[in-house]
Amino acid sequence: MQMVSASRLKKSQAKFLQSKPYLEGVQEILSHLQNSGAELSHPFFLPREERKTALVIVTSDRGLCGAYNTNIIAFAERLLEQYPDNNVELILIGKKGDDYFKKRKWPIFLRYLDLAGKTDFLRISQITDRLTEGYLSGRLDAVHLIYTAYRSALSIKPASSKILPLGKGEQIGSPRQEEMKTYLEPSGEAILNSLLPTYIASKIYVSLMEAFTAENSARMIAMKSATDNAKEMIRNLTLLRNKARQAAITKELLEIVTAGEALKG
Repeated sequence: MQMVSASRLKKSQAKFLQSKPYLEGVQEILSHLQNSGAELSHPFFLPREERKTALVIVTSDRGLCGAYNTNIIAFAERLLEQYPDNNVELILIGKKGDDYFKKRKWPIFLRYLDLAGKTDFLRISQITDRLTEGYLSGRLDAVHLIYTAYRSALSIKPASSKILPLGKGEQIGSPRQEEMKTYLEPSGEAILNSLLPTYIASKIYVSLMEAFTAENSARMIAMKSATDNAKEMIRNLTLLRNKARQAAITKELLEIVTAGEALKG
């Protein structure tokens, strides 16, 4: 299982790194639009009073990954303490999170329990569509994503990211340093209406890719620890068996020598 996890970690890490340039490209385009001087507005930028907040919590579908799920659930509970019970709804990605939170007091808006660590952009886009529909309809006033950030194979930690709203005048990407004149075709509003849903979907996709990579890393480390512990247990039990065997042989030899001396007497 350690070798399988290491192989999956390598694949998911490669996909995660390959997906980041696309998100950065969309961020650069949106940043350029913001700096163009055109009057741009979109519902995703409008601030709202957070009467109903959605927390998207990403856990794994399978166990044997150490404290991966325990850490992300504990992190989510600390954030949930900041909200009244009737002001928050949960969107659960992963069976472990669903097994835990379905027995708790917080209402569950959506469940996605069949991803199994697979990065299907079409499936993730369906999740994004439900989130944006809930936000645009007024059912949700804010969406926060809680996932596990991946820094390296030995460094993963829970993190949170605000998905919606983006905030009025929020700088999405790094602004361009050079001066250039901008022409918008067909219009800034049309470009925003097309790009912003793509940006939200890409942001969630990359975050899920990062979470799945961290999951494989946690499972690889957990299986390595289990392997090392099993080897240590085998070594200790082998030593114990040899000591018991040696003691039994010594006892038999003593009995034979004692019997021989008794016969001589």
